[in-house]
Amino acid sequence: MLGMRRVLKRQGMREKLIALSILSLYLNIASLPVYAAEADDNLGEFELETITVEARRPDWEAKLSPGTVTVVRPDDFKGEQKTLADMLLTVPGVHVREVNGKGQYTTVTVRGSTAAQVGVFIDGVLANLGGDAAVDISTIPVKNVERIEIYRGYIPSRFGGTFIGGVINVVTKKPTQSNVSVELGKSSYGGKKGSLEVVAPAGSGSLMLALNHESSDGDFKYENYASQRYVPRCEEQISSREAQISNFNNNNIDVISSSGLVDFNQEQIDYYKSNNDAWVAYVKDSGSSGLANDISANRYNYVEKSVTTIQPVLQQLVDMGIKEQYLDLGYSESGRNSWAIAAETDWKGSALGEGIITDNIKSQILKEYADNTYQSNIDKWQNQADPDKSDTVSNLKKQIAEWQKRLAESKSATRYRKYNDYNNTDAIIKWQNEDWVIKGTYKKIDRHLPDSLWGGGGYTMAPESNNVDLYDVFYYDSRRQDQETYTLMTQNRHQSCKLEWGWMVDYQKQDKKYNAERILPNSNPAQDWDLAHTPLREWSNYNSNKGNIQIDGSYKLSEKSMLDFQMNYSKERLKIEGSNMDKVLQGDDANSILAQMRDQYDQDILNLQIQNSITLDDKATWVLTPALRYNQSKITGYSNGKRFDQGTFNWLQPQQSQLDSKTTWQLALKKEFSEDFAMRMTGGTYYRLLNMTEIAGDGAGILPAPANKNGGNSLFPRPEEGKQFDISAIFKSNFLGASNSTTLTYYWRDSEYMLQLVRAGKDYWCYFNDNRGTAKGVELQSSLKWAKFDLDVSATYLKTKLDRMNSIAGQPYYGIWATYQPEWEGNIRLTYHPTDQFESFLEAHYTDEYFTNDSKSSANSEEAYLSGKPVDNLLVYNAGIKLKPKKNCQFVFGVNDIFNKGPEMKIKARIAGYGTGYINPEFPIQGRTYYVTAKFDF
Repeated sequence: MLGMRRVLKRQGMREKLIALSILSLYLNIASLPVYAAEADDNLGEFELETITVEARRPDWEAKLSPGTVTVVRPDDFKGEQKTLADMLLTVPGVHVREVNGKGQYTTVTVRGSTAAQVGVFIDGVLANLGGDAAVDISTIPVKNVERIEIYRGYIPSRFGGTFIGGVINVVTKKPTQSNVSVELGKSSYGGKKGSLEVVAPAGSGSLMLALNHESSDGDFKYENYASQRYVPRCEEQISSREAQISNFNNNNIDVISSSGLVDFNQEQIDYYKSNNDAWVAYVKDSGSSGLANDISANRYNYVEKSVTTIQPVLQQLVDMGIKEQYLDLGYSESGRNSWAIAAETDWKGSALGEGIITDNIKSQILKEYADNTYQSNIDKWQNQADPDKSDTVSNLKKQIAEWQKRLAESKSATRYRKYNDYNNTDAIIKWQNEDWVIKGTYKKIDRHLPDSLWGGGGYTMAPESNNVDLYDVFYYDSRRQDQETYTLMTQNRHQSCKLEWGWMVDYQKQDKKYNAERILPNSNPAQDWDLAHTPLREWSNYNSNKGNIQIDGSYKLSEKSMLDFQMNYSKERLKIEGSNMDKVLQGDDANSILAQMRDQYDQDILNLQIQNSITLDDKATWVLTPALRYNQSKITGYSNGKRFDQGTFNWLQPQQSQLDSKTTWQLALKKEFSEDFAMRMTGGTYYRLLNMTEIAGDGAGILPAPANKNGGNSLFPRPEEGKQFDISAIFKSNFLGASNSTTLTYYWRDSEYMLQLVRAGKDYWCYFNDNRGTAKGVELQSSLKWAKFDLDVSATYLKTKLDRMNSIAGQPYYGIWATYQPEWEGNIRLTYHPTDQFESFLEAHYTDEYFTNDSKSSANSEEAYLSGKPVDNLLVYNAGIKLKPKKNCQFVFGVNDIFNKGPEMKIKARIAGYGTGYINPEFPIQGRTYYVTAKFDF
């Protein structure tokens, strides 16, 4: 428990979600009979139908997906400039994380999973590729998409691989009737969208050609919460330096008089301290009454009295040949310090008393030394004591100017997001008939990678430091990423008697380039060296090529049994180039991972799966669906040979492989109690194979992981494992003249060997199998539809528990926070469509608070809560209207985040010297956004 304060804070929204859930459930139960589910769940005898390739899932095929599935159709949001991320927000159990902010790198998690545990497919082809730990869903356009299928828990066998969280399948449109469509859009912060879609008959089928472009400047305003706390720090630093300048003359008077450089009496000291102008004139006077003359006149006394001159005088003795007399005091060529210390303590002791150095020799030495050094002392003190020449004063003035700049910035907390722009272009060409699909796509992404506000975490815990977003704080700045992706897919399907089957071949190529356009100076030379020698930090090229072949189909064993099978084999090669990859370090740095990099990786994956849907009774009310999967991965890493034979680099071999494989199972049971009400239960085990980023890094901060950061060995992380269970109740009813469908699901999942991204050095991160955890919760999805109104509601409750090893060596686990996983999340949308020419909508999305840091720093619940740096809950409202004056044109006007809550997101933390306070999220979220869209069909 985190205390009554937190509970009360969120109680209002939770009560609303709970009440809404109970009300929806009550209405469904009270209004039975019911009529269907979120997918076609009517059960009976299996019958094969005549199908086209696009109709991959006829009625009987829907039974091959017995788990929880939600279908989102982009045409329902036509003209609203929604992204795939926006649409997924409407699905219960799904959480979207805009990792780098709106429109930038965005990932999706399902039922508390990590983003890597979710498989994203496009037309049945796995999109997880190359140097991405998880699919960046911000780069997947929805303009040419027919539907988006979201599977949670039980994953249909037609999707190769086992994904612990779930699967998202994006299905592109099937070319049908001839049409030309043009859509143009404009939005806030320099947002622009444009698309062209042409559909025409071609041979025995239809051809679709589409081109889409989207860009944004992304320079929105936000408030920096650390700024006001930084104001006193700035004022203190300015005041301190001004005081040093004000006391500069008096300080010099004290130093010069106390050191014996000149022979001042107290009356002279008091006079100069009370007459600064007279002191400055005295300092600058090079004549007989100035500082230079007095230092020269007093040089013999100063040298004799000054303890700091003992060492040079002793060197004079050595140069004069008086070395042998002091051998008994410990002098040697390699031990001069011990001799010097002994001589210093005995300078006026027995040595002089014994006449080794006569007074005459001593006076001669001192005079010669004083004559040789007095001019340098004069020059030094004239420059140091003169306010117009002093480096001390000059530096203090520069520091004051810098702190005044910081003060001005801190007093105004308004900031503009930097390096947040992007340009995305994609094209698709798709030809299709009843038996064949041939599709090619091209995607180009050109974007800056926005900087974190935390500057490496500095002001997160200590806002009195420099890192309050006053200026760029990263060594590598203005970082740009260019990415080009090509895909080609050919598919053919056949049907005869009891067998429906097909094959598919696809090829993907991705070139991802990263470049730091600007390298900033760093005040710490040692850190400069470390950063400058870190591999891939200045530039990198990640080139991926992946080929895949798949055979799948269904065989009708009997009137009550349908067998589904799938086999696919893929091979991916990732080649890496980058700065400092061939750097050979010397000395203590030779053991560092910084110079131990692979330049090529291969991954061969084999997936075999078979699934059977069995009707258990004559009335077809019970259906059992067992499934078996075999998943195998072979990872091979290569070194180009420049380093593995270099001394301590022998841990990195020219070629090393790791083979992982396992058989897992799934089981589903469904019962139709009536046409109105059904229940289903699924469970199974999972074995998620690694992706290339977890093996090889991402080319922009994540590096390959050895067993430890010093390169003890080079074994790759192992696949993640887990098991899951869920149970659902499916209702459909008529209520107050509306058709209503509701699904209520309880789920539970346990995961082992979960990969965790760990900071392994000053400027790089690596993946390790450090975590294990459980997730459980409830999902509600309900839809009410009247003649002129639609009301859609989704809500999710999620409770997670996460543990981490104490060390990579496998010590006992300890509890940590599951980050970026809200406990409550919900979406509601009300649509009003009185005519075909007019539609308006209002929607709201609630995201509960979640932790951004996994550390639990204390057993004390409040301290542990604050160490997790929780983001406050967020409630965002969107609204818009759609006008369709003619059948072939539509205009949409809308605003997202009406109350501009995105940029106001806050993180609560314990702040050094300030107690509890707010800081900004690492990447602020874009807020109120106006948009207009015009669409024309020809």
